[in-house]
Amino acid sequence: MKFVLVEYEYRQKFEHIFQFFSNGLFFVDKHGIVLEMNAQMEEILQIDKNKVVGFNALELLDLFVNPFETKKAFVTQLIQFGKAELFSEIRTFLGEFKYIHVKVFKQEDTNLYLAEVHDESEKFHMKKRLNHTESLSTIGQLAASIAHEIRNPMTSLKGFTQLLQQTTNEDGKRYLAVINDEIKRMEEILTEFLEVSKPTNNKFEYFELKELISEVVNFMAPQALMKNIEIIITLTIDSICKILGDRNLMKQVFMNSIKNAIEAMPKGGNIFITIMYTGKKDVCIEIKDQGQGIDADQLDKIFDPFFTTKSGGTGLGLSHSSQVIKSHGGSIEVESEVEVGTSFKFILPLQHEF
Repeated sequence: MKFVLVEYEYRQKFEHIFQFFSNGLFFVDKHGIVLEMNAQMEEILQIDKNKVVGFNALELLDLFVNPFETKKAFVTQLIQFGKAELFSEIRTFLGEFKYIHVKVFKQEDTNLYLAEVHDESEKFHMKKRLNHTESLSTIGQLAASIAHEIRNPMTSLKGFTQLLQQTTNEDGKRYLAVINDEIKRMEEILTEFLEVSKPTNNKFEYFELKELISEVVNFMAPQALMKNIEIIITLTIDSICKILGDRNLMKQVFMNSIKNAIEAMPKGGNIFITIMYTGKKDVCIEIKDQGQGIDADQLDKIFDPFFTTKSGGTGLGLSHSSQVIKSHGGSIEVESEVEVGTSFKFILPLQHEF
């Protein structure tokens, strides 16, 4: 009777540790059947354990985005050595992507397999943000050091080409026009470098968001019209919508987004701009095109400095936009489908002027 009581107390203690362990845990028998999992594991997979317990653990491998060969090697190693380890991105049962570290060990005394799963999504995203910040810092240092060296000779080149325009023949003028275009392009690239390198702690002020969007659209409308593109604005906000921030920087962000949308639609179409509330404290400005779209494997790279899908792009526009929006306490969400279009949602906190 005493032995039964001790065993019961031991199991109760183990159950407490199992359920409240900081990482996800689940047991699998020698036939590969899931026997039990703790609450952390349910949270990682985003599913009730009763829908998994009793099923073959190999079905969970379908959640892993790794190639088949990697998953096969993982299982083979586990069978041969009684332990295996894997870093992987998974898609949960609710469709959310997470980054996990899985360690599986065979319990020799019970012939059961214990899997420990650590959700490293936050660490992964923090490292990504850190790398992004370090990249921006490097760009800033690079831009500051080369700006003076490049701008001086470009100014001289522009002056000489203007003088030559007055004395050359028609063929020469055509060549000089090409040179002028290239100089202008170099100046645009340098300007983008300098914009990215600037600190975003500029002087903030209250401004009306709808007025700013209207101003940007009016400015970009002629360029859109030349490409057979119509810009359609939808307002779901009747009241004044004030933002606290740098008006000029925000203007650059929206101009760059509409410019990208126009360039993504060589065959024409519509650009839809919607301004709407997303709860009581945030406003969303969605800019949606009917363009070429972005491949899924490129979506998580588009805000990285120097990454671009355009042959003539610098890869700095979206990086700068991301920097500006974050400095205003906001975020950017992107959805895209190839040959259908891309949607950028700029979510910003609403402000009240006191």
